Amino acid sequence: MCSACGNRFSTGDLLFVVSEQTDFEKSIVEVTKNEKCDNNFTHVGIINVTDTGIFVVEAVPTKGVIYSTLNNYDSTKFVIGKLKPKYKKYAKSVVNRACSHLGKGYDYAFDFENDLYYCSELVYDAFVFASKDPHFFETPNMTFKKEDSNEYVTFWVDYFDKQNIPIPEGKPGINPTGLSHSKQLTIKN
Repeated sequence: MCSACGNRFSTGDLLFVVSEQTDFEKSIVEVTKNEKCDNNFTHVGIINVTDTGIFVVEAVPTKGVIYSTLNNYDSTKFVIGKLKPKYKKYAKSVVNRACSHLGKGYDYAFDFENDLYYCSELVYDAFVFASKDPHFFETPNMTFKKEDSNEYVTFWVDYFDKQNIPIPEGKPGINPTGLSHSKQLTIKN
C-alpha cells in the first residue's frame, strides 16, 4: 500500500464513481442528476483499508455484492466521501455488515424489501445496521421520469418491462448522487 494512499482513504469512506459510458449509467444520471452538483454519480462503494491493500465492497450488475481492489478504479474518475469525525466510529461495523452480503445478487428492481442489493442500497443497509438509525441517510421517493415531465424515460420503461415488474415510481430509494449530499460526508476530489 502506498504511504500517500493511507492518508487519502479510510475504512468506511465512500467511493463515488463518475461515469456515463453505458445506457444504464446515462439513464441513472438522467433521473438522479442534481444541477447544483459538480459531479453526478452512477456508482458508490465502501472503502476498506487493510494491511494488504485498499478494497471496495460494492454491488454491481451481473456480479452482485463483491469485494474488489481499488486498483480496479485506476482509470476511473471518482471522488471520495469522507465520513465526518463523529461517524467514523461506525466504519468497521459498516464494512463488516456490507461484507456479510458478499455473493448476494444485484437488486435490479431497486426494492428495499428483497435480499438483493444495488450499490447505494448496500451502503444504506450497512450504515443503518451500524448506526441502528433507520434514517441515517435520507431515502427520497424514486422517480424514473424525464425532468420536468410526467413521461417516463424510455430506458426505464424497457428496463422494468423486461423484468416484468412495475416501475417503482414513488417508492423510497437512494442513489449515489443523492447520497453524496449527505450531511454525514465531506466530499474530497
